[in-house]
Amino acid sequence: MSETSLREGAEANLRAVFGGADGCFLTDDPGLAAWLTEHGLRASTFAGVLSGRQAPPPRAVAVPLDYRRLPSRLALRDILSASSVLWMSLASFSGDPETARYAIEKFSEIDLDDAVAMNRRIITRLLLSRTEIGVSGPGTELTLRLPETLQLSSRTRTELLPDEHSTIGNYFEVAMSPTDLAGRVDTELSISGTLRIDSVLVARHRELRGARADRFEAAKEIAEDMRKACPLYVTVEDNRFVGGFGPWADGIDDTSGPAYRTAVTEIAVGTGLLDPARVDWSLNCLLNEGAAGIHLGVGNGLDGMHFDFISTEARLVSR
Repeated sequence: MSETSLREGAEANLRAVFGGADGCFLTDDPGLAAWLTEHGLRASTFAGVLSGRQAPPPRAVAVPLDYRRLPSRLALRDILSASSVLWMSLASFSGDPETARYAIEKFSEIDLDDAVAMNRRIITRLLLSRTEIGVSGPGTELTLRLPETLQLSSRTRTELLPDEHSTIGNYFEVAMSPTDLAGRVDTELSISGTLRIDSVLVARHRELRGARADRFEAAKEIAEDMRKACPLYVTVEDNRFVGGFGPWADGIDDTSGPAYRTAVTEIAVGTGLLDPARVDWSLNCLLNEGAAGIHLGVGNGLDGMHFDFISTEARLVSR
């Protein structure tokens, strides 16, 4: 995309998030900061803020690429306690500089006001569906049975409050979780059917440490191999993947955490409204997560890795 389009799109989203005020990008990667500046966008580094050379910006899009260069999440929350911060935690997926530049480009293409409006419409549709709703697309036919009380994760308001923090994922998806952190499967919120997988993402939580964190490279290899083999077709029965992962099944179990045993931990509708043909589905990039379609997840990123299996053309349908 052109430099002008990138700058104008990014600045429009910054104004939408920060109530019409200017914001800046805050990253731990000097190369990405330089690239942003070259494209006419304000950018600073965490190093300047952490050293005390620069005051924390009042409004920022935080883009970490390597958590090892940063203090703990709680320490950062304290340092930026008076700031409005939109977290674009690319490091949970990939710290590759080219993937980071791609993510910024996709951020500039998403209209966050439109995405949040779509969140509201999806939430309303789910609430009005009462007992169940379908998910349909090429190679995908799923039935989502809804509980009496539906718990959702999504933003319904674009603007951040003066000291509010949020993640970019909440802006472009409506997510539900049929499995809790202990691996217990919900019997009321349930999904069953067939899913065509067009792309696979894998992420880790920034606080994951030790031997479990070391599995991330293996998990990324699994996701990459699966992306190359897509489309894949998997079967889901009552919140569990029961077939279709083939040679990757054991690796997904090993890296996503022993508590889950192929349980679906996330059901999400992407509301980024990006043209799927303009998305590079070969990348393990956060901005692809809610770009389009429906995705189902395994693992929570705390005990192991979190895999997202995306069906790019699937949509909610009334039953």
